[in-house]
Amino acid sequence: MIWVTTLGGRLMFFRNTGWLSGAVVLVTTILATGVLAKTQITQKSSSTKSTASANKWADVKGFRSARFGMNEKSVLKTIAKDFKIPRNKVKRNVHPEEKTVSLEVEVPEVLSEGGKAVVGYVFGYKSKKLIQVNVVWGTPVDAKPDARNIVNNANRLRSHFIKKKYQKDGYVTNAKMDESRIIVFRGKDQEGRMVLMILTDPEKNEKKGFFRDITLRLSYILQPDSPDILTIKEGDF
Repeated sequence: MIWVTTLGGRLMFFRNTGWLSGAVVLVTTILATGVLAKTQITQKSSSTKSTASANKWADVKGFRSARFGMNEKSVLKTIAKDFKIPRNKVKRNVHPEEKTVSLEVEVPEVLSEGGKAVVGYVFGYKSKKLIQVNVVWGTPVDAKPDARNIVNNANRLRSHFIKKKYQKDGYVTNAKMDESRIIVFRGKDQEGRMVLMILTDPEKNEKKGFFRDITLRLSYILQPDSPDILTIKEGDF
């Protein structure tokens, strides 16, 4: 768990539990919008609010054919349907702290011309149902990712997401978390389900050129404020 101070002096609680099997990023405060880091993320925040207000509400039900509330067996079927990948190619992991189960699969091209990605389906500790889907490009999926391609993916996806309407509370585009991370997009639908996309590009790697340690993580989250994970009850310790 990491407390991150934003440019506005506010604190954000960031649950750092691994790119794929970690359950959720919890946000307790709202970042100011329109703050750009040193990557080549295209700024569109000035027109985002007016555009979003005129569009239909986002409906964050899951990812592709996978829907929140599905069990492992059902999600395995959606993986075969969506990506033509057999069950023996799907990795199953248990998170050591949160005790959530994840199914992970490497996909050659989730996004058209977007490069190789890994998709992780996370199932709740108590419910055993799908609570989150993570799609990851760059490190650690690719040992030498092309930073230009990763940033292009971020821009294309953000442009896609802002076409829909989201709750004003917590809505963010291109907000700097710290020196290496940007919230490219964050929005919640009417049910409170969240789309969250974070670009991680360590500043120390800028001298390494286009092929460097860079990661884009896109998450679809059922309950961002109260994830179904193993926790210690209040008063136990």
